Order: sequence, then structure tokens, then C-alpha cells
Amino acid sequence: MPAQLPPLKALKVFEAAARARSLTLAAAELHITHSAVSQQIRLLESHFGRPLFVRSARGVEPTEAALLFYAEVKASLDRIALAAERFTRTGEQRIVRVNTTPSIAMRWLIPRLSSFQIENPRMEIRVTTSASDGIDDLREPFDVIIRRAPMSRAGHECIRFLDDVSAPLASPRYLAQHPLAAPEDCLHASLLHLSSRRDAWARWLAAAGVVPPPPPGEHFYQHFFLSLQAATADLGIAIGSLALVDEDLATGRLCQLFPDVVLRDQGFHMLLRADREAASALSVFSGWLAREGVRASSGLRAWIA
Repeated sequence: MPAQLPPLKALKVFEAAARARSLTLAAAELHITHSAVSQQIRLLESHFGRPLFVRSARGVEPTEAALLFYAEVKASLDRIALAAERFTRTGEQRIVRVNTTPSIAMRWLIPRLSSFQIENPRMEIRVTTSASDGIDDLREPFDVIIRRAPMSRAGHECIRFLDDVSAPLASPRYLAQHPLAAPEDCLHASLLHLSSRRDAWARWLAAAGVVPPPPPGEHFYQHFFLSLQAATADLGIAIGSLALVDEDLATGRLCQLFPDVVLRDQGFHMLLRADREAASALSVFSGWLAREGVRASSGLRAWIA
């Protein structure tokens, strides 16, 4: 016997309310009354036998369990919407081949792609990753290459689309166990280093007016997402781009240390292939990337003193 589904109408109302953190905004978005939203939320809470929201000064906040449920509901609704668009629309599918690094793919690009696919169901974005920041060894003719620095290649155009601001990051538990009152206290902490950016900690300490420590020891990670996982697991302090950890900061999984001291790098760039056949699809995808970059860059201001 199949598992009993929650009330599907209530799920859509819950997703809108959890995303907006407001019953009023959810009602406006769904074109229903505030009382209708409240009724659907109560129906869902009755189904589960537990509350989904707590009231706050700004509106409502999902409970910790409801946040996890929201992520699954949103992903499922996105997939349904995408399937519906593909079912109702006809036409040849257009493919855009993207190459980037694992950290950018996992921490920034892929979490945002569902919204692009819903808006553009006839386009397929194929993402592959390269361990190196370099692009000279790339043989496949990728349509878009994304890196944390400007790039140059014949027959391509390079566009900066996202700010790259880095800062130290640690878990709340690590900071509770290792209080850091001033930047120089980091010299006595466990610093997590990136193989591709070996000078990041030295640069940040110098910017903070601290004499850099001796060459780092064994805490090296090949990818940023690995150092981030180590920081989340209370193993030390990572340093990395705030654009790749916006959700971790918003949910409190990680904390930014000393927000008045940050490293500003050249920015995230996209290298676009000049190809008449792919021009239309590339224009759509690069335009979306640019808009997402502006939105994300605006959000960074909340974490920078």
C-alpha cells in the first residue's frame, strides 16, 4: 500500500510561506486570503501532529525540522513544474556545456540551476568539473567556463559576474570551545588551508595587521568544499569565498569571524564561447548567470562590515 501523501494544496502553501517567512506574502503570491493560508498550514500541522512555524518579529520562522522538510518539498515542486513544462512544450532541446571547479559547482551553481531549468525547460545544462583552476588543458569545446579569476582564450569573451570576498569561517561549537577575541588569536587556532590558495591565511592575517605564522602544517585540503566540511565538523577555521557559503551563514551552520577584515579577489568570471549556433542559448544562460551574480553579490553585503 503506497504511503499516504500530505494534503498537496497545503504543501504548496507551506512552501510559499516557508520561503517568504510570511503568511501575508504567501497569501499575496498565491492570490488567496491570509486566513486561507493559515487554514492550510493548520491542516498540514494536524497531518504531522507537530508545529511547522514559530512567530517572530518579522513574520514566521520555520522550525528546524520544517526547514529540512521545506528543502525537500521545494525540490519536489520544482521537479514537478519542470516535468510539466517539458510535457506541454515541444521543440528541439538546446544544450549548454559548462565547465567549472567542484567547489563552484557544488556550492553555487548547481543549487541555483533548478530555477533556470523551470524558466527554460527546453535547455539542458551539462555541468562538468575540473580539479584545476587552469583552463589550458581543457580539450572539450565548452560553451561556458567558470573560474575565480579572469580567463583568456581565442574566440571567447570573459565576463565578471560575481564578487569574490573571502573571510575566516568556523562552526559555532568550535568558536565556543576556542574563543577568539582578536585576529591574532587565530595564530593559536587550527587553521584549515586550501592547496590551490596556499597564501590565503597569510594574506588575511596581514590584512588584519597580524604577522603571518610559520608555514602551515598538515591541514591542507584540495577543494574548498572539503575544508568547509572540516570547519562544519569543528576541526578548525577555514577561509573561503562568502559567495559559496551564503546558506551556511544564513542558517548558522558557520560563522564569519571579524567581518571588518576580508579579502577581495578578482571575482568569479565566465568565459563564453563565440559560436553563432549556440549564441541564443548562451545569451539566455549567461544573462541568467549575470542576474544571479548581481543578486548574490548584493546578499554578500549583509556579511561584510
